[in-house]
Amino acid sequence: MFSQPVAPAIESNPFILQSNPSAHLPFVNIINAICPLSNTLGQPPIAPPVKVHVPDVFDGMDPYQLYHFLFQCCLYFHSRLTVFELDFDKINFAMTYVSGMVQDWLQVALEQEDRDVHHVWLYSWSSFVKEMHTYFGIPDVAAEVAHSLNHLHMNPDDRIATYNITFLQYSTQLQWSESALCHRYYSGLPDYIQDIISTCEEDKPSTFQTLYSTAVSIDNHFWERKRKSERALHSTPQ
Repeated sequence: MFSQPVAPAIESNPFILQSNPSAHLPFVNIINAICPLSNTLGQPPIAPPVKVHVPDVFDGMDPYQLYHFLFQCCLYFHSRLTVFELDFDKINFAMTYVSGMVQDWLQVALEQEDRDVHHVWLYSWSSFVKEMHTYFGIPDVAAEVAHSLNHLHMNPDDRIATYNITFLQYSTQLQWSESALCHRYYSGLPDYIQDIISTCEEDKPSTFQTLYSTAVSIDNHFWERKRKSERALHSTPQ
C-alpha cells in the first residue's frame, strides 16, 4: 500500500496568527471594501442631473405667451426623456401649469371624458398643441409674425446676437424664400454693417447663411475695435 503524500510545510507568517481564523477577518473586510472601489476608478464620473426650470403658469390672457409656455414644456420634456415617453404624460404635465380660463376649459373637457365624450387632443401632444393654439393662441400667426419681422431692426447700441435671436424666432415660423429672408435681414442691420457688406463686390453674400455669418463677423470686429479704443483712451497719461 502506497503511503499518503504529505503536503509541503508552509512557513507561518509571523504577522498572522494561524491558530486564530478570526484574525483574518479584518483583512477580508478590507479586500471586500477595496474591490468595488477599484472597479469604479476607471469609470468616468456621473454628472449630476441638470436642474431645469419648470414652465411658467399660463392663464390664456396673453396669446403671445402661449408660444413660450409650450416651448418651456418641450425643454422640460427633453431634460427627462425617460419620464415623458408618452404623449399622455406630457399633456398631464402641461395641464398642471395652467390657470384661469385655460384650467376651466380643461376641466370641462375632463368632465366630458367621464361622460364618454372623448377628445383626441387629450391623448396626442401634437393635437393638444394645435387645440391650445386654436383657443388661446394668436388668430393669424403668420400675419402677426410677418408684421413683426418686417418692423424688426437692430439697435446700433446692442450686439448682433439680440437681433439674430429675434429674427430667427420669427423667420422659422414663416415659409419665406431665401432671397426674401436675405433682403429682410439686411434691411434690419445698422449702417456700419450694411456699409461693409455693400462694398463686398466679389465675395458678396449670396445665401442667408453666408449673409448671417458675415454680419456676425463684422459686428464682432466692430466691438473688438471699440474695446481697444476704450482701453487705449484709459491708458493714455493724463
